[in-house]
Amino acid sequence: MSSTLRAVAVASCTALLVAGVAASAGASGSAASSGLTVSPDFGLVNSTITVRGTGFLTGDTVTIGHSSAQPATVVSPTKLTAVVPSDATTGLVRVDEGATKVVGPIFTLQQVTAGSSTLSTRKLTFTHNLLVRGFETVTGSSVPVAGEDAVLQHRLAGTDSWHTASGTHVKSTGRAGRVGWKVEPSANGRYRVHFRQSHAFTGLTTASQGVRVLPFLKLQSLHTALELSTSQIAGSIHPRLAGRVYLQQRLGHSWKTVKHTQIEGGRFSFSITPTALGRLRYRVIRHTDSTHGHATSRTLHVAVVHRTLSLGSSGRDVRTLQNRLAHLHYDIGPRNGSYGWDTVHAVTAFEKVNGLAKDGETGPKVWAALNHPRVPHLRYPYPSEHYSVEVNLSKEVLLIARNGKVWRILDTSTAGGYLYTNSEGGTSRAITPTGHFSIQYKITGWHKSSLGELYYPSYFTDSGYAIHGEGNGNDSGEVPPYANSHGCVRITNDAVLRYYYHVFTVGTSVWVYH
Repeated sequence: MSSTLRAVAVASCTALLVAGVAASAGASGSAASSGLTVSPDFGLVNSTITVRGTGFLTGDTVTIGHSSAQPATVVSPTKLTAVVPSDATTGLVRVDEGATKVVGPIFTLQQVTAGSSTLSTRKLTFTHNLLVRGFETVTGSSVPVAGEDAVLQHRLAGTDSWHTASGTHVKSTGRAGRVGWKVEPSANGRYRVHFRQSHAFTGLTTASQGVRVLPFLKLQSLHTALELSTSQIAGSIHPRLAGRVYLQQRLGHSWKTVKHTQIEGGRFSFSITPTALGRLRYRVIRHTDSTHGHATSRTLHVAVVHRTLSLGSSGRDVRTLQNRLAHLHYDIGPRNGSYGWDTVHAVTAFEKVNGLAKDGETGPKVWAALNHPRVPHLRYPYPSEHYSVEVNLSKEVLLIARNGKVWRILDTSTAGGYLYTNSEGGTSRAITPTGHFSIQYKITGWHKSSLGELYYPSYFTDSGYAIHGEGNGNDSGEVPPYANSHGCVRITNDAVLRYYYHVFTVGTSVWVYH
């Protein structure tokens, strides 16, 4: 029987009982409104109740619900006590004074409950959620207890005090007798559920369950390190804890602790000086203590390089560079370990974004910046547009967005601001128009204009401004690392071919801004 039906049945039986007892009392000449009071008006078998009224005499008996008459202990003419008998039921309390039956209020016979609690996990990383559930039933049965108030209690490790869990509130059990809370533990501790007592049910506190909280060790990126030069492995711990952390290096098939340091203000740092080329793996750990569990950071994969790379370089360090630039969304072309013009322009675009000298070479400053790069953001992100283009005139880079996120970053050269002779023989200033445009028409292959030959131009205005390639086809100089066009947006010929057909399509949005 559901709790709702059970409550209806109890109410109906109680109403009939009240009516029957009232009728019986009326027949014997005693009024039902006798002024009797019962305290407490609920309880278990063998508990003691106190009845108050008038005219109590030795020999009076008490009946609770449909129980047999029980002898009462008369304390005074206005007070008597009685023990709730084993055959008591929820119902009216009656005091028998010889032939007179005096009817009192309803006494509720409590049901004894049982319960349990569970945790979604016994170990979790700081800031992750923990789900605590409680379940209450009638003892000796599988009947759930619904509509009863419950509180989540918490005790920190190393303490003896239980408190209402932070950020939680009283909840009521559902139809299945269940209740739950979502919490974010900050330290080791234990949880239990306290089901409050009600008139109908006894309530209980479940056995406690322990949870271990692992601190979160966050490491700054370190992708490359120069041979025989000092680099930093830095990070922070959350929550902000004190103590010591340890730097471990992967050697062979095991991790070896190579350094340790104190945490200062929630932060830490280790210096490393690689002595040979290759790939190194590092991680940081913090050992278990009384308040938190063991913490392990992510693994850093560090490529050790030893030289400045430039046009014509080749090798594994070039491939490392290309992979890193591709990860950062720079237009790198084939990742083949060869430092060609695609790599030169990708490095140049990276230097522009990061405020470095625009020489297209990868020296110590570029290697260092690749570990902690500036990230360009779209000024006009539109997730509904499959592709869109933004031209940043201040940085001299072109951003291709896909579904509202930066997808590719290209080196570009826009208007140089100089004066030139236009197609009509007059003087014009080299300016790239700003605003919101869209690609209106395209020309496949080479197109000869009055100002030079354009390679696969995609026009975004009706006055002749386009995104295009230029030059003799070897990418050696058509895109200088500075603003130098008459007004168009110039990119390399190889880049044009990579995006001409599926990105620079008619209707694609083009935003140009400083």
